[in-house]
Amino acid sequence: MFNQSSVQSATEAHPSPLRPERRADSRLVALHRAARAAVVIPATFAFSLLIIRDVQFTTFAVFGCFALLVMANFGGNRQPRAIAYVVTTLAGAVLVALGTLVSPYAPVGAIVMLVVGFALSFAGVFGGYLVAAQTALLLAFVLSVSISAPAAAAPARIGGWMLAGIVSTLAGLFVWPWFERTGLRRHAAEACAIAADLVEALHAGPSADQLASLQEKTRTAMEAMRSEYARTTMRPAGPTRRDRAFVELMTQLEEVVEVSERPLHGQGLWVRPCIDEGSRLEAATSVALRGSAAVLTGGKPPDIRAVVEARRAHRAALDRWAQDELRSGRDAEDVLLGIDVDHTLRVVAYIAVGLAANAVIAAGGHAHDKFPVPVSTPLLEGARGVGLRTVQTIRTHLEPTSTVLHSSVRVGVGLALAVLLARTLGLAHAFWVVLGTLSVLRSNALGTGRTAFEALIGTVMGFAVGGLFAFVAGKDPIVMWTAMPLVVFLASYASSAGGFVAGQAAFTLTVIVIFNLLAPTGWQVGLVRVEDVALGTGISVLVGLLLWPRGARHDLARSTSILYRAVTAYLHQAFDLVLSIDGAADVRRLRADAVRARERAGEAFDVFLNERGAKSLDPHLAGRILSAGNQALLAADLLVVVAADLSVKPSLCPDSVATVDAQVRTLLDGFNHLADDFEKEAHSGRSPEQPSVAALRSAAIDCMRRSQNDGDTAGAMAVVIAGEWVQNLTQLSASLEQPANATVDAAKIKWWR
Repeated sequence: MFNQSSVQSATEAHPSPLRPERRADSRLVALHRAARAAVVIPATFAFSLLIIRDVQFTTFAVFGCFALLVMANFGGNRQPRAIAYVVTTLAGAVLVALGTLVSPYAPVGAIVMLVVGFALSFAGVFGGYLVAAQTALLLAFVLSVSISAPAAAAPARIGGWMLAGIVSTLAGLFVWPWFERTGLRRHAAEACAIAADLVEALHAGPSADQLASLQEKTRTAMEAMRSEYARTTMRPAGPTRRDRAFVELMTQLEEVVEVSERPLHGQGLWVRPCIDEGSRLEAATSVALRGSAAVLTGGKPPDIRAVVEARRAHRAALDRWAQDELRSGRDAEDVLLGIDVDHTLRVVAYIAVGLAANAVIAAGGHAHDKFPVPVSTPLLEGARGVGLRTVQTIRTHLEPTSTVLHSSVRVGVGLALAVLLARTLGLAHAFWVVLGTLSVLRSNALGTGRTAFEALIGTVMGFAVGGLFAFVAGKDPIVMWTAMPLVVFLASYASSAGGFVAGQAAFTLTVIVIFNLLAPTGWQVGLVRVEDVALGTGISVLVGLLLWPRGARHDLARSTSILYRAVTAYLHQAFDLVLSIDGAADVRRLRADAVRARERAGEAFDVFLNERGAKSLDPHLAGRILSAGNQALLAADLLVVVAADLSVKPSLCPDSVATVDAQVRTLLDGFNHLADDFEKEAHSGRSPEQPSVAALRSAAIDCMRRSQNDGDTAGAMAVVIAGEWVQNLTQLSASLEQPANATVDAAKIKWWR
């Protein structure tokens, strides 16, 4: 979650067996797209205008091509890309028909615009092709509902849109296509391969400098992967198994590095239990990570079962080792230190099981559904699996606090108001009012206001250049036809590589040329566009002021508060399960609540990153807060797994259980304290009490000694493991002081600043 770095240093230090490839430079991708648009769009426009000779047909053909080739620009391999183009074309045809039917009636058109705008905006939570198609589909409906026409015009409009779909599909598949997902998976594979080196080093016990160097290399590879993901036009996300699995894989890579940077034992304690099962577990984990790298690039899948069996064997061997050591008279504290050292490896191995399963699924394979993988791994296949994940995603983002819900309502209301005003006022180019509104709407009033200013500046610049060109060229069609490929190229390239102002200016210039070819009016069409965009931006500012104007940093603080409360409740029940403390709470329900809260917080973080303007909060600090919530969720997952694995409960040590439970409550009070600060957007002025490491270790040693006398240490392991995780999470909580203070301070800043 969460970025601008290069994988070069990691690649040099760790020569990869993977075939090198060109790095997907964003400007080179934009150049490919612009060149394709400059060839295809003018040719389609010429065919429609000179051969078909229907203005409605031509209008929808030329803007349909612009929508599908420039605004949508689907990525992926040829087969899924072709499906995306075809489905978007068909969906757009339905929207064109619907928009045309309601276009004569301004109030009805506004109501339908509200519903369509909200639905298409909200659909962005599913990521992937739905995000890529959003603007194109909105443009199809906006164009048809804003330009009033009788129902008899629908066939010509649909015909123009369908022609645009056919031409765009062929061009997208065969004219300078750029396959971004290949590079994205290769970056992920590189990160997996370097993470395998990191796991080997953790087990071998390197020097601090060696470990830090490997951690930095892994971080660099992951940052390259994240950067590639961020600029991919068709990002893997949403309810489909492969996309969901890739997102989970990236999160799990992050968790591997986080655990390695905060080992679950005291520093310098590299003397570990001398059991072969530990070395086998390390080897199986490293091989699985390298297998994950291989399967992402077309190789053989990892052996997930080997890691699962190695974890089970290691758990049993570690229990036997502890029992033997205690029987031989070794001090219980020394035994406890040995258990601590192998705990880090066990956690990394558990993460690696889920990571390997997600790598197999992301590559199009099938992971066995009986592996004890994290519940977030999308094992359920077919229509039922997609339907279940779709319902879960919708439920997550329909919460009243959801940033996606707010943004979708804002888009729907803004576009509906634009349609109503433009049509009621009888503006000749109502389409540009609605398009101007769509271009400017952002996550808060300040962002909308800044974008409105940029939109007007860009439009005026485009009008100045285009108006001068139209005045000089007059009504000479040869000059206009000659200029069209150039202005289309500029509009396409500037929209992705030149910034918002440049994109607005180039698009305005394109509009002047197109409309002068459709119906020569000279420079006046540019002036009309300036007026209409001014009205549209004004509507955007008004809607931004009225509907949730607070901004992304406030939503981030609030959603993070919800995340920490949900994770705290889940952790509480997980500790109770390990310690055999009676509890009636539903673990599955608590985890589902925590996962939904994690999704909402992740969504707020994405909005915060994408928000224009200076950041009052360092994105790295915000990401650290979110990452800590994910780590706490992982800890609860592991505790639930431990509780299921423990065959004997700590019934011999009621005093030790009570001591650990008291420290658990102290720990969770600290997380709730953070949640309070985030929710109130203010510092409470008090420092929460920290759990006592001495009390935890004393309780564990006491229970182990009692178990030593009884002859069975299995029950004591529950107290030992619970105490370890309290210490781990205490370290995590302590590391959040600076990020938490910065997040609260940023949230306190007034929304208009």
